[in-house]
Amino acid sequence: MKKNILSFAVAFAAAAGFAQEVTYTEYDLDNGLHVILHQENGAPVVTTGVMYQVGAKDEEPGRTGFAHFFEHLLFEGTENIERGKWFDIVSANGGSNNANTTQDRTYYYETFPSNNLEIGLWMESERMLHPKIEQVGVDTQNEVVKEEKRQRIDNAPYGAIIYRTGIDKHLFKKHPYGQSVIGSMEDLNAAELSEFQSFNDKYYNPNNATLVVAGDIDIDKTKKMIEDYFGPIENKAPRNKRAIIVEEPITSTRYATEYDANIQIPVKIFSYVTPKSVERDAYVIDYISAVLTGGASSRMQKRMVDEEQIALQVLAFGQSNQDYGTYTMGALAKGDVGLSKLAEVMDEEIVKLQTELISEREYQKLQNQFEAQYVSSNSRVEGIAASLARYHMLMGDTSMINKELDVYRSITREDIKRVANQYLMPNQRLELDYLAGTAPTEEEMKEVVEDVKVVDNKLQINTIYFDNDKAVITESAGKELDRIVTMMIKNESMEILAETYTDIRGSDSYNKALSQRRADAVRGYLLAKGISANRVKAVGRGEENPVIDCESKKCTTEEFEQSRRTEFTITKK
Repeated sequence: MKKNILSFAVAFAAAAGFAQEVTYTEYDLDNGLHVILHQENGAPVVTTGVMYQVGAKDEEPGRTGFAHFFEHLLFEGTENIERGKWFDIVSANGGSNNANTTQDRTYYYETFPSNNLEIGLWMESERMLHPKIEQVGVDTQNEVVKEEKRQRIDNAPYGAIIYRTGIDKHLFKKHPYGQSVIGSMEDLNAAELSEFQSFNDKYYNPNNATLVVAGDIDIDKTKKMIEDYFGPIENKAPRNKRAIIVEEPITSTRYATEYDANIQIPVKIFSYVTPKSVERDAYVIDYISAVLTGGASSRMQKRMVDEEQIALQVLAFGQSNQDYGTYTMGALAKGDVGLSKLAEVMDEEIVKLQTELISEREYQKLQNQFEAQYVSSNSRVEGIAASLARYHMLMGDTSMINKELDVYRSITREDIKRVANQYLMPNQRLELDYLAGTAPTEEEMKEVVEDVKVVDNKLQINTIYFDNDKAVITESAGKELDRIVTMMIKNESMEILAETYTDIRGSDSYNKALSQRRADAVRGYLLAKGISANRVKAVGRGEENPVIDCESKKCTTEEFEQSRRTEFTITKK
């Protein structure tokens, strides 16, 4: 064991030697454009990137998808770059280019041989100064975006998880992070050309952008070229000033179901709202994600996939944005394993992080892993350019490119335990069942309603059971609750009382608390399906009214189960 620990320490020290400081120069032009220059003459390449402070969260209601749409539209051409020739110019000069959009920003970049730096500066200044926002370009890119949505989300297995379109809308009810980056095709189709032109005038200005040039450059000569190409560009609007939108914290578990016709294997998902990117705890969440699913030796991988073989695959990913972060974890069921079983094991692994410090060995492995990631991300000028722009624009501190590794190094085992307790509690999350197939149609819902009978105001459905000592909605329970949802949707004035019971095992206080958690889970499921909160009352009754008197006789497991039930009473028709 000592030998292994020593080898980790040696590897960590060796990696640290490669974590060289990134030097840079930054300043502002008179028009407000922020410029960051990084000189690295080790290879004859240079990256020119421009990051604009506009993302999906800046879009108006009813016009979602604009920021991502512009990621495509601004490659159409300019007054001096013929339509459709952008990529030809780049490739003819030995370069490559791309762009990407997030909730918070849009980033464009080109990488050229260093003797073609001026071409990159000219092209990005053209994008900012002379873009052609014309109907032919809007129509062309509209089809491109539709195809992208089809390929990446609509027709891609698990696309709504990977791109979070099936997750974020359940996490954020007020903040625009709840809307997807790719947006709504209906919104884009409905927009007039003048709206696209106004969007460009509002956001694509020097005072709302950061220009980064990284690679084999001469600082003074580069400054001169930047002044020549970008200095004369005037602003058409003030810098984008964002309003602070506060999302109310999740205080009781949210339940949701999403369907995917492209899959056969269902997934159980837990997703949490976590700290924004500038907060230290966001980095701790990265460590937690790595512990649980970061590689073949991670905890969930070893237990759920290798040892117990209840999952085909596990997943976890965090995303720390400017205003809030999110952390999502999940597992793909193997065989006929129920999603409730996956949830149970995932919860057990979370509880371990909340109650026990990770081992010194795991801790050293984490530090080595993140040291290597840092070195890798800063091993190419493209990565350095993107990092410099991101740290400046989204975190307000360019120097974080040299401080971030120290933040990771400062995280302790105690921090991991604390953060797991602070942010990963069951009442703070979304529980998502991601199922194969398609959502029921209205006609199918009508058929379900016909099967629900009411006797003396009691709903007559299959009994909803919970696993012993658990408060997790099982798959069979979910199907029965879906029937109630359908009935309530068809009868808009109906209100119900859900009463949940336990068996007699356990103390009175324990049974009362457990039954209330189960009642809350039932209510949460119905609310997640769209039923208004004022239409559902849920009460945990503990061990009241047992179906079979198990105090006077020795009951079997099946007889105990008959008392663990939920009854539904119509309180208003």
